[in-house]
Amino acid sequence: MSKKVKLMMAVSVIFLFSGNLIAQQLEVTPAKLNFTANPGSSQTKQVHVRNKGTTQQNFIFNLSDWLTDENGEVKYFEPGTVERSCSKWLTVSPPLLTLQPNETGTVNVTILVPENDNSTKWSVMFVQSAVEKTGAGAIDKNIQMGIKISARIAIPIFQSPPSNTLYKASIEGLSETIGDDNKRTYKSKVINLGDKILNCKVFFTVSNIATAEEFTSDPIEFSLLPESSKNITYTLDKELAPGKYSVAAILDYGYNDELEGVQLDIEVK
Repeated sequence: MSKKVKLMMAVSVIFLFSGNLIAQQLEVTPAKLNFTANPGSSQTKQVHVRNKGTTQQNFIFNLSDWLTDENGEVKYFEPGTVERSCSKWLTVSPPLLTLQPNETGTVNVTILVPENDNSTKWSVMFVQSAVEKTGAGAIDKNIQMGIKISARIAIPIFQSPPSNTLYKASIEGLSETIGDDNKRTYKSKVINLGDKILNCKVFFTVSNIATAEEFTSDPIEFSLLPESSKNITYTLDKELAPGKYSVAAILDYGYNDELEGVQLDIEVK
């Protein structure tokens, strides 16, 4: 049975940097938008789109909601249908860009946050290259404005004001599975209990109780949305000599001097 432990250690913050998003026909920067608007105020950020094709192209911009499951898979939803959505707070101007080959255009993305709402929200904007449909193919209720989508890039959008400082996470459960190749895999779960997006690191330690010899894995790094969780697995790449061991999964989310951890005692025969 695993048991919960608390460890006092120095913490480090993971900074995630945005870069260019490149598809075959377009290049988009930045790779994500981080809004920090206070309740009752607005904020505007710019997105730059470059036509990498060899002909004139139209680009349209659509908003959507999204969530991730415990395995990190992203699922998309209609805008405004997810509880944490900020899609209805966003406007994109202009809604369409026409660019010549190698030309770059700019769109403004503005968020207007309602009064008394300082919670963390998110959305996604799809930048889509499109060609106008003609003839019978243009009569398609599933294709907006008679436009056929040929490529698209997703830009995640996050909103969280500085007044929101509820950083809190937990790591729960630690189990061991021994495969047919005799390799040992450990599984745990990280849960975001707060109201901020967390940049997490999880690392595993294996300690020989008799000799005090210890091995520490490289950290597993990921972001975690509020009210979500993520399954973490780690496979030990070496065999353990017979003896008793203590295995721990340690969580560092960068905003607490106390690291969260769970521990499991095992015996290798």
